[in-house]
Amino acid sequence: MCFMIRDCIGLIIYGDFREMKVINQGVSQELIADVLKVCEEFYKLPMEELEKYTEEEEELSEFEPNLDQKPKLFIEKEYRPKKNGKNDKEVIFWKDTFAHCTHPTKEDRISSWPEKPKKYREVIGKYSEGVRKTRLKVLELMCEGLGLQKDHFAYELSQIKYLLINLYPKCPDPTVTAGAVEHTDGGFINMLLQELGELHVRRQKNGQWFAVEPIPSALVCINGMLLKVISNGKLESGIHRVATNSVRDRISVGCLTSPACNGECIIEPAKELLSETNPPKYKSFSCTEYLKIFFTDISEFEAALNPYKL
Repeated sequence: MCFMIRDCIGLIIYGDFREMKVINQGVSQELIADVLKVCEEFYKLPMEELEKYTEEEEELSEFEPNLDQKPKLFIEKEYRPKKNGKNDKEVIFWKDTFAHCTHPTKEDRISSWPEKPKKYREVIGKYSEGVRKTRLKVLELMCEGLGLQKDHFAYELSQIKYLLINLYPKCPDPTVTAGAVEHTDGGFINMLLQELGELHVRRQKNGQWFAVEPIPSALVCINGMLLKVISNGKLESGIHRVATNSVRDRISVGCLTSPACNGECIIEPAKELLSETNPPKYKSFSCTEYLKIFFTDISEFEAALNPYKL
């Protein structure tokens, strides 16, 4: 573990730079407290309010990007194969996820956000803007470390940001359930706010798991698979999971950064990093095409990248 400071942002980095904690990041403790409170209040709304955000034809569904930008509630208490490359075991998911786009912001999108709790739009709007500035700074620092122009991830590569409010209800028997099975994220980075523990990440070198304990006002930054492609394999994607808790409910708030899903955004290793001794490990591909594979092929952690490996 190491610690460094750049422009008043502190990064506590774990192992192979696949996950880190971001402190002094410009989102106040008061705002974080408000976010956790309004998220808890949302999940305590009457069922008729929550049902406004569920699909009528599906009682259960697995999370996927909400490409129409409208808020949606995903109920995930169901059996699914583990995303570990073996598919020989099943596990009960014990999680609900409320998701919607927070950037780019348009008035019609904000007006689709929940009206209840009454401070939801105000609090989530402020938090989303604060985290957006933080993740852009973190991406700039990554560019600095890789030797890229600091705005390499600007514009369409980081155009979309999704907010995921995860509720992990108190579970009577955590030994037979999982809040989230081991997986990797499909975008660039996930800025995660967690009040309680139960988040675990896996070390690349030895495969061991360790717990990421919460630090007040700190955000956990987890690398996604597209960051691995842009860095030509220098930065690994972060394999992580979430355990359930038998004592109390757990809420986490994730902010996923992804490219524009317009069919025209092309993902490829940064040309500045390539040379005769460091040839490209991935061919260019459409982000839209990649996402279709990511949400259908769960045979292994990075199955969505297999068609593009060189």
